[in-house]
Amino acid sequence: MSQADGQNGQHVMLVNHLKLIDDLWQKLFYVKWNAKSFAMLGRLSQDMVQFAQSRDDVQIIKLVAQLEHHVGSCLAAGGVPQETDRQRLTALIDALHHGLVTEKSMVLSEDPRTRPRLAPLPEIFLIAPDEKSALVAKLEDAGYRVRLITELAQAEERLHERMPGAILLDIDFPEGQEQTLGLIAGLRAQINLRAPVLILSERNDMTARLEAVRIGSAAYFTKPVDADDLLGVVGELLLPQTAQDYYRVLIVNDRPTEAWEMAGAFEEQGITPLVVIQPLQVLQDIHRFRPDLLLIDLDIKEINGAELTQMIAQHRECDFLPMVLLCLQADMAHYLSNLHVAGATLLIKPVPTSYLCWEVKQRLRRSRSMRVKLNMLTDNDVVSGFFNRRRFLMLLEQAFETLGLRNQSVAVLFIMLDNLRSIRDTAGVATADEVIGQAAGRLRQILAPNQHAARFSDAIFTIMVPDVLGEPLIKMARRVRDVLETGFYKIGEQALLLRINVGIAVATDRSQDHLMLIQRADSACGLAREGKSDRIFVHENMLAVKRDQEASLRTRMLEQVQDIYEHERIWLVFQPIVSMRGDAIERYEVLLRLRDNQGQEIVPGSVFGVVHNHQLGLKLDRWVIEHAIAILQQRKAPSTLFIKILPVTLQDRSLSGWLRERLEQADVEAERIVFEVAEATAERSLRDMFGFLGGIKLLGCGFCLDRFGRGSDSLGLLKNLGADYVKLDMYFVNSLVKDPNKQELLKELVENLEALGASTVVGGVEDVKTLPILWSLGVDLIQGFFLQHPYREMSYDFSSAAF
Repeated sequence: MSQADGQNGQHVMLVNHLKLIDDLWQKLFYVKWNAKSFAMLGRLSQDMVQFAQSRDDVQIIKLVAQLEHHVGSCLAAGGVPQETDRQRLTALIDALHHGLVTEKSMVLSEDPRTRPRLAPLPEIFLIAPDEKSALVAKLEDAGYRVRLITELAQAEERLHERMPGAILLDIDFPEGQEQTLGLIAGLRAQINLRAPVLILSERNDMTARLEAVRIGSAAYFTKPVDADDLLGVVGELLLPQTAQDYYRVLIVNDRPTEAWEMAGAFEEQGITPLVVIQPLQVLQDIHRFRPDLLLIDLDIKEINGAELTQMIAQHRECDFLPMVLLCLQADMAHYLSNLHVAGATLLIKPVPTSYLCWEVKQRLRRSRSMRVKLNMLTDNDVVSGFFNRRRFLMLLEQAFETLGLRNQSVAVLFIMLDNLRSIRDTAGVATADEVIGQAAGRLRQILAPNQHAARFSDAIFTIMVPDVLGEPLIKMARRVRDVLETGFYKIGEQALLLRINVGIAVATDRSQDHLMLIQRADSACGLAREGKSDRIFVHENMLAVKRDQEASLRTRMLEQVQDIYEHERIWLVFQPIVSMRGDAIERYEVLLRLRDNQGQEIVPGSVFGVVHNHQLGLKLDRWVIEHAIAILQQRKAPSTLFIKILPVTLQDRSLSGWLRERLEQADVEAERIVFEVAEATAERSLRDMFGFLGGIKLLGCGFCLDRFGRGSDSLGLLKNLGADYVKLDMYFVNSLVKDPNKQELLKELVENLEALGASTVVGGVEDVKTLPILWSLGVDLIQGFFLQHPYREMSYDFSSAAF
């Protein structure tokens, strides 16, 4: 089998396991929670880790590892995962879907995604006698292309040439309303005019409205026209042109033939159906499909139809979801008395297909209109049309859940309209609101679809910007400033200018929550106002001095360590690791010590914190390994040396070859060297760990997982990596004598490690009282000042050490 075939096979296995995980998680969340099934999800995610190891895609490996660790931590916590954990798990699965679907032509077979895919907004013909119609600006601000036509003859000519998306017809032309309406009536007969026609008129009487209906109008507005109301109706009427699958119906019926017959009839009417044969999956399919209406046959066998309907009605995602319910004639009286579901329609089977389609379409149109209006009221600011604060914070929180998965960064722009209060005080509230509306329209023209804007407070806009950092983000802020400040805001006879300040804050990980990001952006906006020049401030600037200082200290430390290395002011010390089980094998941990040019010893931690990912760290590690091998070569008694490894060495692909050569030259057995890697380092560098372990284990060297037991899923990590030794975190030995709960925790951990075949090492032993407890708990090896401080000589008497 070729390498390509092998990679394709691994990809298919990943895709299949992800589909299993997704389906299982959906059933656990929406159908029935089961702890054993959730444990199965954990095993599936562990399998995915194995399949991902052979891939070159670092992002997929990272996502799979995060998924496995997250599921493991949820399992360790026990019970149903909390809301934040559920959201993170769903985000991880979605991110893996995205990564695996788009990387190759192999795609996951998944249900259609639920949100309509928007097309460019169509052109609108505004036929009106007034050349200065204010509606043009309103429509253009909303993103529509508008052609203003001021003569009826020209309107007839243009409509013969091409069909617009919609027609706004002001019937108050000098030629009279009868002739104006006659133009539309004639065009319907001549060119089969199908574009929706919205009538604008001074008249509000019944006769005028009936005349508009007779020529096929879709809406009627009296002057002065409420522009926001008009935009809402236009958007609703144009929905069939701007979205695919714009009406969706979920059919719940456990008789497939009958269900598919209904589905076929709906498709002929331009409605997208989805059939659910298994009623217990209905919540899962509502979440995925996002229907506009439910069609439920109450005569189902697996579950009581009335109970199913009431359960759906109580779910928060279905508050305003209309339902059409079908029942038999014999059951009608029972349901009328006992079934209480707001907004439901009850029809008697069999329902004529034509009537069912008509009823469903009427409910769909009305419900879509109501949902649009409700969303506008609950999610949007009335003046600007942007999201309100509540909706923006919700979207920002959701973005944080996917941070590090599909989005690598999230920035928030805090835009203060600095002189809006002055405009309101001098020109009035209505003028200030008009300025806000026009400013929002300018912003809409420059924002990408994934850049959400909100009116966060009276004089502040916020914009959420994913995956834009550095100079491109600054350029965007400058463009926002220039768009809002360049040119007059014309309101009536007035021409006003805006002055703004922009504060920016960026998050690249989940170390802080979304509210903290808002707070940082607000703080940056205040500093931008004080700056007076560019009036754009990035919150990172406040940390620049500190970062420069840290970088300077790091540079000086690297220079100092380089000087120490070149002049070999370094040496090794050794601390014994002693068995509590009676064996007299000599084991020592090798520790590096350094001295500056003044003869003062440097704290090792300060050095390793600087060189851990630097090439100098690789040189130090190799120096330690080489000198340790030389000591083993000269030492008569067989000894095992434990050597700590820095993260930079894990990335060294030439290590195993170099190590093999040194061991062969010195005639030292590889099993006499045990490499130590901290658990936190292993978690962060899984891919490097697999490569490193493959090399040293092939030689025969041992492996010890250091500072173990405080990670999100320590045992899961150990299962994936395998280890000969596990050195526990100092937490477990601190105050152990006085803490029965910690003793019980340590006992359970030691038993788990023994079951996995790893010897337990406990460091930091400093008093005799701890020894009998560690012995009784089953600990294998101990290390600490109680036995011996680190010395240059390997002089500990293992033969007399009996515990």
